Amino acid sequence: MRRKNNSFREGWTAVIMNLAAALGTGCIILGLSLLPVGEAAGGQPVPRTAELVVNQGLGMVLDGADGTFYPMDMLVADRNTGFFVQIQPEAWQEVGAQPTLLISDPRETWRFAECEYWEEYALLCFDTSEQMSWEAGQYSVRVNLSRELTLDRQLVFKEMREIKILVVPITGYYSGETRQTGPLWEDLWEYTEKVYPVGAGDLQWIFYDGSEGNFDDKRYDLDTSLGRLRVWQQLRRLHDQGGADMVIGIVPGNMRQNPTAKEAAVTGFTFGENVSVISLEDTCPQVTIAHEIGHCLSLGDEYENGTFSVSMNMPPYGMKGKDRYGLSETAEGTSPYILGGTADEWQGSGTVVYGSQYPYDVFSGEVLFRDMTSFMGLSGYQEPEYWVTTQIWEALCRELCEE
Repeated sequence: MRRKNNSFREGWTAVIMNLAAALGTGCIILGLSLLPVGEAAGGQPVPRTAELVVNQGLGMVLDGADGTFYPMDMLVADRNTGFFVQIQPEAWQEVGAQPTLLISDPRETWRFAECEYWEEYALLCFDTSEQMSWEAGQYSVRVNLSRELTLDRQLVFKEMREIKILVVPITGYYSGETRQTGPLWEDLWEYTEKVYPVGAGDLQWIFYDGSEGNFDDKRYDLDTSLGRLRVWQQLRRLHDQGGADMVIGIVPGNMRQNPTAKEAAVTGFTFGENVSVISLEDTCPQVTIAHEIGHCLSLGDEYENGTFSVSMNMPPYGMKGKDRYGLSETAEGTSPYILGGTADEWQGSGTVVYGSQYPYDVFSGEVLFRDMTSFMGLSGYQEPEYWVTTQIWEALCRELCEE
């Protein structure tokens, strides 16, 4: 279930949408807040002259064992990709000639020479807009910075399996009132494709227009746990008919935890088995979609008293909740380098994603130089607060990889 942060406020007709097409055309910087480049989360220096950063959403891994950063190496085929070099200003001053980026496979070599150095962020950005995504396979990458400084790296881009998601607009019953879900907008789906390790067409959204989405009956009261369970059971029957890997029901409004609750604070729920329900009234329903799909892929919550999946995404340090695989057992975040947000008016509760990890929007080509928090944390914030973490990216890569 996804909870809202209230600490600071009282027959199938399918249209398949493949929204992961390449839209980015370059590198744009956005935002200001970040840790110093070349430092670990704990402030320890990491001595590097220059480092190649290949970015499909998160350029640098935060190592939960020691708090250091190193370049992400879990890469996805057919996904927009940015190429950068992390190099300090004093080292950049020694680079005389125009740097070049060479990418090759056994058949072809691509050469990129257009680049821009952002001194404030100690980052060199190559313009690779002529070739934004890469087919599955192994590539050799070389960056010629100067005669004395050349970077070489082997990259492997892997295919991810396709996921078909059936979207069911729901006519819902809320404590005696019937409400109908209105038109859905495309932005609802795009966010998930930004923060999940998927290539073009890997997420396929199928829109249901049959009668199974009508729950205008007090048996399906969304303000009760039993009513939510019954709605989920009906959606599960659609899932069991085949044709989709997951089912997402869309309800028009937030739900009360129980009929006597003063505020409708439940923005989404699931009882497992790849079936979830989310509310359009949430502060940011597109993030809740990513959150609930995450539960279907075994991700855990990242808020106090949530349901944790420690082997997939360790909750922030000191955070306590239930173990997903043994609800009677307590689970806790144990890495002092995996820190949560403040869960207040200014920041979410999930694991902090640092600006110096170079969050990268594959649709706009923006590098988001600001701190954010995990989309598996509390709801209640706008989309710019949420991003993917190291743990989530790596866990989903392992979960979705074709191999």
